[in-house]
Amino acid sequence: MLLLPSFTPAEAAGAGAGQSMDFILVHGDMAWCRANNNCPDWISAEGQIMADSPKKLQRLLKRLGGRKLPIIVSSPGGDVRAAMEMAYVIRKQKLAIAVGRTRSRDCSYAEPICSAARAKDGSIRGETFSLSAICFSACPLFFAGGTERVSSPFALLGVHQITTTYSEVRVQYRTEYELVNGKRKVLSTREVGRKFVGKHDTTKLDRKQTARLVGFLNEMGVDKSLVGLMLGTRPSSIHLIAQMDALKLRLTTELAAADQLVAARDCKSNQSIAECAAPPAASSAPAAVGE
Repeated sequence: MLLLPSFTPAEAAGAGAGQSMDFILVHGDMAWCRANNNCPDWISAEGQIMADSPKKLQRLLKRLGGRKLPIIVSSPGGDVRAAMEMAYVIRKQKLAIAVGRTRSRDCSYAEPICSAARAKDGSIRGETFSLSAICFSACPLFFAGGTERVSSPFALLGVHQITTTYSEVRVQYRTEYELVNGKRKVLSTREVGRKFVGKHDTTKLDRKQTARLVGFLNEMGVDKSLVGLMLGTRPSSIHLIAQMDALKLRLTTELAAADQLVAARDCKSNQSIAECAAPPAASSAPAAVGE
């Protein structure tokens, strides 16, 4: 009998909160392909989505040239605009994505990706796993950009309301002008002072923001009813999306796991990821108690 440790969404989200998303080239190091030196590569994307995340992703993709590697993502969320920008990037590159994590044999279970595992070029050798992987808040918007999108039952997909922060700044200007025929003619205007006077948060989206979000989901091929799930869940909570519900919403494109996605090579047009993946389907489950 296989015993699985339980964890709450809050505990899962806490693991990656505050750590900026890192994009790493991973060379597969799984038992089924290690002996023949025939393991696949993928991109690990773990951490919080920040404003600079799209640039970091684009730098790595540029370094990889035209290689179409799958992305394995685990993130508590973050910057909504950055998440959508990254979705457009990976859709343009026609990349697949899965909710999952990456572990190197050179690292501890507590820190699956550690500095000791990094090669000189920043890459690591590792394997994928699904247990405790999350894609919350803004992350599903990034996830939506994949041409193929999968998530194991051992991983968590979830959404909640978007929080927008408005900052109020008082700006002072100095304007120089001259009188011409009794009328003022502005010669120059320049800023001479700026003072932050406060900020406030809101979860309300105006019509334009809602239309933009719905339009984005339509472009990605995701059911717009996902917006309703987002708007109906408080920011302090997470609406977990069950695997079959994610499929109905077209947030995922088929039933498969992260390890199957990275193993799937040379798939035929009518063949599923699970069918053309090299490892056995059971490999997405943790191998031992306490995984």
